[in-house]
Amino acid sequence: ATIGAAAGAGWTHGVRRVKYRRHRAFWSFLERPTIFVVGDLGTSVLLSTLSDALQYVVSEEDHRQLIVDKIINHISSQEISGLIGRGDLDAIVNMVIRFASLRLPAKPLILHPSEVDDEQRNYNLVLIGGKDVNSLTKVLTPRGCHLEALTNNEGRNVVRDSRLNVDHPVRWQSEPNFNGEILREDYGILTRGRNPNNSESEVLLMAGAHGLGTLAAAEVSLSSKFERRLYHDLKEYNGNFECLVRYTRTDGGPSDGHVTIDLEFSRGLDI
Repeated sequence: ATIGAAAGAGWTHGVRRVKYRRHRAFWSFLERPTIFVVGDLGTSVLLSTLSDALQYVVSEEDHRQLIVDKIINHISSQEISGLIGRGDLDAIVNMVIRFASLRLPAKPLILHPSEVDDEQRNYNLVLIGGKDVNSLTKVLTPRGCHLEALTNNEGRNVVRDSRLNVDHPVRWQSEPNFNGEILREDYGILTRGRNPNNSESEVLLMAGAHGLGTLAAAEVSLSSKFERRLYHDLKEYNGNFECLVRYTRTDGGPSDGHVTIDLEFSRGLDI
């Protein structure tokens, strides 16, 4: 029995070491100078479609814009440090907690885009947020990436796949279904590749159509459920690949609060 228990403990320890090895391989760049760059959720971005939403309340476009400008100024004056999306914040918190268990740096340097100087742009970077909230995502996304979080011509937040010419839109049910459930669905991007400014450094991009998509991308990079898949992609694509991830949450009904995170697909970057 003692031998069996020791063998069982040894097997468990071995499995854990393999999992840690895979996760550590994915996050290995953290052993070198790395900066986490969190986007700013500017009020102008947050309220960019408010004018259109008010068109049935205020007919004159100039009057609508005046209302929007006053709301933006009011919100900005209430919180001068700026805003950050809840999904982006949760992504950072979850990563720092996970790094501690992997014996990786538990206190990474976390900056906003405006705080990153020219030299730091050459470091390993973890970019949180799409181009609308993170100005560095515009210029430092790994080359060959075809997935992008953006607002389409209809004013909807989507993840666009320009390789397949497909949009993956956020879906928020306004009315519950027959059993009282409301389904909420968001999409995100997880991209890993070379820093365009420095081929010796890595860039990891996590962005969502909304914040829950960003959170899903972070969870995929951290969860043991996906560690084998990411390790395979890391080797298969020589560290240069992109993933589409999906976040689904059920509110109300028998499955109230149930969350599912899926990795829809991964593929190599066009480099």
